[in-house]
Amino acid sequence: MAKVAQAKAAGGLGMRAIVHDTARGIFCLSLTVGLAFALRMLELNSWEDPEFSLHGEMLLATHDAYHWVAGAEGYSFGAGHPMSELLRIIAGFLHIQPAVVAFWFPPVLASLVAGVVCAFGWALGSLEAGIAAGLLTTVAPGFLARTLLGFYDTDLVTLSFPLFMTLAPTCWAMRYLLAPGHMLRRLAGRLPLTRNLHLAAASHEPRLGNPLRWQWVLILGLSGLVSWWTQEWHSVFPYLIRCNTILILVLCLTLSPPGRRPLLLAGALSYVLPGLAGPPGLAMSLAVSLVVGRRPSLRRLLTDWRVLLFLWLLACWLMLRGQILTAVIEHAGAYLKQAPEAAAASTTLVYPSLAQSIVEVQDLPFTSVLSYFHPWPEAALAGLLGFPLLLLRCPGAAFLLPLCMLSLLSTKLGGRMVMFGAPVVALGLSLPVFWLLRRILADWLRPLSGVLTSVLLSCLLVAPFTDLIQAMSQGPMINRRHAEALSQLRSMAPKDAMIWLWWDWGYAEHHFGGHDAIADGARHSGPSLYLPAAVLATDNARFARQLIRYTSEKGNEPGNVFANMTPAEAEELLNKLRAPDTPLIKGTGRQFIVVSYEMLRLGFWISHYGSWNFLTRQGEAGALSIVTQGLAYQLENGLVQMDGSTSAIAPASINVFEETGLTSRNYVQEWFENHPEATQEEQQAFLGTRRNVNFFFNHVTGEKLAMDARLYNSLMTQLLLADPQDPRFSPYFSLVYDNVFARVYEVR
Repeated sequence: MAKVAQAKAAGGLGMRAIVHDTARGIFCLSLTVGLAFALRMLELNSWEDPEFSLHGEMLLATHDAYHWVAGAEGYSFGAGHPMSELLRIIAGFLHIQPAVVAFWFPPVLASLVAGVVCAFGWALGSLEAGIAAGLLTTVAPGFLARTLLGFYDTDLVTLSFPLFMTLAPTCWAMRYLLAPGHMLRRLAGRLPLTRNLHLAAASHEPRLGNPLRWQWVLILGLSGLVSWWTQEWHSVFPYLIRCNTILILVLCLTLSPPGRRPLLLAGALSYVLPGLAGPPGLAMSLAVSLVVGRRPSLRRLLTDWRVLLFLWLLACWLMLRGQILTAVIEHAGAYLKQAPEAAAASTTLVYPSLAQSIVEVQDLPFTSVLSYFHPWPEAALAGLLGFPLLLLRCPGAAFLLPLCMLSLLSTKLGGRMVMFGAPVVALGLSLPVFWLLRRILADWLRPLSGVLTSVLLSCLLVAPFTDLIQAMSQGPMINRRHAEALSQLRSMAPKDAMIWLWWDWGYAEHHFGGHDAIADGARHSGPSLYLPAAVLATDNARFARQLIRYTSEKGNEPGNVFANMTPAEAEELLNKLRAPDTPLIKGTGRQFIVVSYEMLRLGFWISHYGSWNFLTRQGEAGALSIVTQGLAYQLENGLVQMDGSTSAIAPASINVFEETGLTSRNYVQEWFENHPEATQEEQQAFLGTRRNVNFFFNHVTGEKLAMDARLYNSLMTQLLLADPQDPRFSPYFSLVYDNVFARVYEVR
């Protein structure tokens, strides 16, 4: 009776401990999420500009956000994707527009990432220290820049899902596997090779319970199922799933306590099979682990090396089936920016590469990578150096290795990858500080080590950089005037019209205008990149009209325009379209072209792509400068003076965009019109007084641009500046909408 009473008392104490730990966990996780959201809301003041909304709808901050919004609204291109469906469901539940949800949802999801990182800290050793790790993750510039207000994009899940789907195997590994540091000491002969585990007090000590308990099998199976489901969200997840499969196999082979390797390999299949095969894999793992694992006689069969070998070979087959290896090579080639010339024969049509014009995939020096982890490179470096210590002490930390490698490879794969390192650095900082405090503090303070860690790191590394959140706010990716022009297309253009504009705003056109665009965020390479660039960058309006109409005859499919052509044949076609004696092409359907002020900022790249020569495989970009210095201009005299300079520049033109209208002065053109009989010497003398530079002043946004004659004479510039009745353009393009900062023309 006494033993029964003691057992009941022990059970009661155990239950109270579980309830206490659960309550503590809920409180700390909620606190982390709440603090992270409060930090994110510091950005809200930056969105008070009336230019950041249209008809009460906040404009969004990234191009892809409009893809998901359009999909949620029923536009066929993005409909059905989980990102669109999530918007549609939440918008329907709250009875608001999907674009409103897309604006507010990023800080919510980013705050949940902080909570998941806190849970990781809990799994690896300290719940309270995990609070600091979560907050450091949410303010990491590489993650912050991709998850600000209005940044509704897959970046919100490409970090949260890799963490969430490995949280269960991390906890499982921490419970049943040895620490790598312990194994190294064992191999060095400092610990006995016995079946009994007598580890140092500071070492990680696994429990010798049953890794095939039904609770673990169910949790690991559901985690694997989540991993399999993530493949619907982003192309990176098939690779991460396979990395995690290899990791858990290696961990079980190398870090298993003596005599328990077969049992752990069997338990790992509870996660691996659902991750690779989905629901059938979950059913298989449940059947194998719950039915077989519960019977000692059958458990011996399950842990037989021949059975395990068969099951793991099945897992290997699932890993390598389909086109996964081909896809890996193709994605690697895209991110490594392989020069097309190196892979293509002379008879193959090679298009310009887009990769280096996109900021998020440009190469980064290592010092810049550190600044994406934390504004203080020293703190980022300390976190990276602390991560190996984490790996030595915590077997579950190995599941962070793929994220660490992706972030470090951003030096070649591009800045978008840097955000994967945010939780690695955060945990690499917080947990070593926790261990250090636990070692050096007095006994009565030692239980507060985790709390002190979070307070210390939050005060030193989080609080001083709250201003950074507002400073990094970039506002919308499309200005109000441009969005208004696109929205006018909804009523002006028929549903089957094709809209020609630069690909950056193709998704926005899907949302605001509801029409197909010649290029967008998913179709911005090869002919989809070249054709709109060729139209916008040319100074030959007739050629632009011919190319648009010729494309319409090819079904408005850019890939059909140069299909099966050699470089010589492609150039021959373009020269034919440029020839003034080539009859005007009738084409099919109605076509519209949109030009805007903000398109001018991309003039360098548009002119590079648009001037691409298929024979030489080169493009000649115009010169563009976004001026950050203070400038003063004199319209009457045609002079521009920089702040602090005593001399003035006499540019070829000055163009001023104001709320009330456009003022454009082309001083070279005006002089020649006023001096029709000037001699060649007089003309040369005048041109010598004028610089080959054209200034643009935007009084609404405060922007200042300077460009050369090549860009100034391009169609994307002149259609915005010139009189719509200008004989250079009026035979080919008809103005249908103009709000000064954006114009819409119909192609005649």
